[in-house]
Amino acid sequence: MSRSLKELEKQLTRIPAGKYLVGLSGGADSVALLMMLKDLSAEWMLELEAVHVNHGLREHAADLDEAFCRNLCGQAQIPLHVSSVQLYGRRDENTARNARLDCFRGWISETGAKGIILAHQQTDAAETFLMHLIRGAGPDGLGGMRPFSELRGIPLIRPMLRIGRETIRDALRADGISWREDESNTDEGYLRNAVRRKLLPEMEKLTSGAAAHIAAAADMLAEDREWSEAQAQSFLDKHQEKGWIRAADLLALPEVLRKRVLRLWWLRDGPELEERQLNAAQTGALADLLKLPRGRLNLPGEYHAVRTGRNLHLVSGCRKQETEAVWIPPETGTEDGRFTLLQTASEGNPGDGIRVQEVPEGWLEGCVIRNRKPGDRIRPFGSGHTKKLQDYLVDRGVDEPWRDQIPLICRDNEVLWAGGIGAGAVPPWDPAKTMVRLTWLGSMPWAEQGEEKENGKNS
Repeated sequence: MSRSLKELEKQLTRIPAGKYLVGLSGGADSVALLMMLKDLSAEWMLELEAVHVNHGLREHAADLDEAFCRNLCGQAQIPLHVSSVQLYGRRDENTARNARLDCFRGWISETGAKGIILAHQQTDAAETFLMHLIRGAGPDGLGGMRPFSELRGIPLIRPMLRIGRETIRDALRADGISWREDESNTDEGYLRNAVRRKLLPEMEKLTSGAAAHIAAAADMLAEDREWSEAQAQSFLDKHQEKGWIRAADLLALPEVLRKRVLRLWWLRDGPELEERQLNAAQTGALADLLKLPRGRLNLPGEYHAVRTGRNLHLVSGCRKQETEAVWIPPETGTEDGRFTLLQTASEGNPGDGIRVQEVPEGWLEGCVIRNRKPGDRIRPFGSGHTKKLQDYLVDRGVDEPWRDQIPLICRDNEVLWAGGIGAGAVPPWDPAKTMVRLTWLGSMPWAEQGEEKENGKNS
């Protein structure tokens, strides 16, 4: 390799040793990337294979691109994987990108590669920043491309982010290396092309090196984003339960970090959607809901958020599947898939009625464990009257999203014990009888909340 590209190699981000796929379109950037990585492969201990996606958008020109890539890889003795994708008449950048990502995922799985190396360079980073700025993106959108990142589970490596577009082309010309030009890059009907051909050149006239300065600013924003993302992840690791977070914990955060936590929480617990990020308006609405004492907010993918007195819940709107009733054996106890009802010998006290309750031996015969159904009623312990289970749970301050999760011991439509809440028509504890001890095992946040309330009253 001649000295021109050799000099650019010094500006590449070092890639850890291993097997990688290199995205090869046939354009100048990807050709330069492949040539430089081939030259460095022995020193960096890289095993390289190239990948090319034929979108079929440019008809015969797309076939010529593919032929060029096959010829280049043949001369360089680099294996090449080629896929032709169907875009069903759509020509937008997002559809093409999604198709490429699907191909990348398949090739990574097939080859066992550690990731995809892409040819994005410094000027691409500046253009992307300006495009997102024009569209009103927030900090996440304005944060620049990173040398190492992940998108939809695909590891992406961009080692050329310190090198400008024209520098790359000058090096290729000096080395006598050809490339393919995509004629659609001159179509200013695409926003990126308009930014590239109109906006960025004007900015360069105002300030020399504008593209490099913009890319550097985007990179600094990305560093800030990574730091706050780490803080948000740490918060969720400590405070997030299955689908809910304590409102007080969220409200104690600075607002800018709170919104990042909410967005990350959505990515963790929300639905699998093509566009998974909450936009700025949705994030703002969710943050506003948190400030209310109670409320509900519809979200994408048939999800909704519920603000209760103490918590913020993220709830799937899909129809709840009823849990099949589990018959309770007379002696050993049983599991319903999420909770275990353990039966042991009496310890000489009735228990707290929330997680622990002692009952006469044989009293559970004919009972089942299930979730609530319409028409369920309960006779609260010590009361002579039944009431709707729904009203009982409301009176006990049980958050609405939890109510379908509570394991119930029932005979027909009568609830004898709501696990983690309280006992119904359970016989009084009698030391003269043979008693057995029932203990609920499993996570019951509604029980923990009730215990906190009791502790607060007694403190």
